[in-house]
Amino acid sequence: MIVKQFSEIWLSVQALVSQFEDVAVVEKVLGHSLKILSTAMKPQGGEHPLTVAVRVRPMTEHEILSGCTQVAHTVDNQMVVLLDPTEDPDDILRVNRSRERRYMFDHAFNDIADQEEVYQVTTRFLIDQVINGYNGTVFAYGATGAGKTYTMLGTQDNPGIYSRALNDLFLLVAKYEEENIYNVSMSYLEIYNEMMREDAKGGVQVASLSEVSTASTEEIMELLQQGNMERTQEPTKANQTSSRSHAVLQVTVKQRTRARGINSQVKIGRLFLVDLAGSERAANTQNRGKRMVEGAHINRSLLALGNCITALSESSDKGARTYVNFRDSKLTRLLKDALGGNCKTVMIAHLGPASFHFEESRNTLMYADRAKRIKNKVRRNVEDVSYHIAQYTQIISELRSEIERLRAKVSMTVTRQPTSGIQAVQNEVLRSANDQEFFKQKEQLMLTFQEQMALRRKLMDLNNSSTEIESEISRQALLINDWESEQLKAKEMKEMVGSGDRELDKQLDLEGYSYDEIEPTNVKDAKAELQVLLSDKKKTDKLKMSVTKELEIARHKAKSVEENLPKYVSTELQKEILDLLLKIHEMEIQNIENTSQLYIKDSLISQKDIIIARYMDYKLIADHIISQQRALLQEQRDLVIPAELRDSYSLYQNQLQQIEEVHNDYRNILPPIKVCSIDINQ
Repeated sequence: MIVKQFSEIWLSVQALVSQFEDVAVVEKVLGHSLKILSTAMKPQGGEHPLTVAVRVRPMTEHEILSGCTQVAHTVDNQMVVLLDPTEDPDDILRVNRSRERRYMFDHAFNDIADQEEVYQVTTRFLIDQVINGYNGTVFAYGATGAGKTYTMLGTQDNPGIYSRALNDLFLLVAKYEEENIYNVSMSYLEIYNEMMREDAKGGVQVASLSEVSTASTEEIMELLQQGNMERTQEPTKANQTSSRSHAVLQVTVKQRTRARGINSQVKIGRLFLVDLAGSERAANTQNRGKRMVEGAHINRSLLALGNCITALSESSDKGARTYVNFRDSKLTRLLKDALGGNCKTVMIAHLGPASFHFEESRNTLMYADRAKRIKNKVRRNVEDVSYHIAQYTQIISELRSEIERLRAKVSMTVTRQPTSGIQAVQNEVLRSANDQEFFKQKEQLMLTFQEQMALRRKLMDLNNSSTEIESEISRQALLINDWESEQLKAKEMKEMVGSGDRELDKQLDLEGYSYDEIEPTNVKDAKAELQVLLSDKKKTDKLKMSVTKELEIARHKAKSVEENLPKYVSTELQKEILDLLLKIHEMEIQNIENTSQLYIKDSLISQKDIIIARYMDYKLIADHIISQQRALLQEQRDLVIPAELRDSYSLYQNQLQQIEEVHNDYRNILPPIKVCSIDINQ
């Protein structure tokens, strides 16, 4: 494959070189071809550094009329130069210092680079990776008004990365759909004021985030337009179309081969396209009230992102693992895999070239420079899937056809019996009576089978309901625990800095240290919902016990019929019919059991984030207790345990108990139903 790619590239190089006499043009063509070749020969798995690109937008008319100078530009396709406009000609100490700061990146785009060029260089290679079961992320980073949304979403006439990536993805799906079966789904998430909001309808993913299956780029773009209509966007002085939230588009591609086998593999690739809100300075935006709160949350989440990038880059430089606080904001929690996990990631940093934006541009370049040192360990997402459920369905269909054939054969055998002679007549009468009794017993057996199946389905539905209720209980409890933990930290911070200074109190509130003894509405609602869920859980458990008893009675009844039925089996055809019916029933039961087991497995997987979050919460509380105990031991000998410490310890115990309850709910799995079968060879 690589040899073929090399041959194609080399032929194209020779053809292009023959058209030019300019050495510079030839070198550019060769450099581009060698870059493509190196990408083709690079192993897909293993350790991959973040790909960092920088895009410098053109100067706006407003910036030109305001007298701003251009301080950011690209030298080639990798270097960005930033000119410090704050030079003082009277400053003798800085007279010989260079005002230029140069940064090297994987790619650099000047103000005339078009959307197609940016997409082909930064994102196109990820589409092939996603189709093959790898994770890929592209996120736009930069100050407000730097052009992030234009790069990601674009316009109707000049679409951005979203539309181009989805077009190529569906083209690849169509190209290989004769060999493989694909399922493409998407979700669209908005993080507004550190709260997650969702768009679309489907299965629950993250805090009611939904996922829908899609079949075309047009369908996804229509959903995106609906989502963007709900996305918060307000004008500020710095940007008339400022996005007041972060937006995350997740596209999931599941692929499996059409070749049938007992075991196969499903490749699951995910593409994350992230349009971040821009960092902003209150002095530039002149925001007040709601806009100011939005800006504070945006800056806080971007600061957390910058801290994670710094920690990860230091970890890569030192070669040792450093603690990275991904839980500092909702944004960093979502981008955890993209920044330090199983993902091929592209960061597109955006710069405003005007001197007015010098500080923002310098900060953007600083974090982009650090990000290029981050390395992720990438592996293919493959699940081993057994196809026995689908095979059972096919076998059941074949067995039913066989039953119909045997019934027809039995009918033909009866009509062809001799009708002359007393012995023949007596044999015919006895055979008819025996057949009638056999079919009567067979119908009773089928009724008991149907009763078992109905009870089994009912029990499976109750198990599913119980799992969903438990999952919702965990979410509500986590919301309450998070609020209590935040209040505990806020109370401690207020006590440390003292009270009475209104400006200081406002600053603490903006930084997330808002203490209020009155529970907010969402916490009150969560507690009320928790009580209702606990009541529903008790009712569901009671119903499960009742249905389990009914199922046990039905199993004993079926066993009694199964033991009596062989007495009425006198022909080989009757044995075959009975054996096939029992096999069908066994396959149907196994099918339900497999479905139930898969649902339980999926539920356990969906609980992992909640369990991890709880472990982190109780760890933070435990650390808080330890630090207080240490301070008490250092300050005084006669220890008097304060009420706050007792409250922390009580909260810590509740956390441990809730974590234990999550695991206990999945231990009681119903044993498989056993059915007898008749061996026709006996």
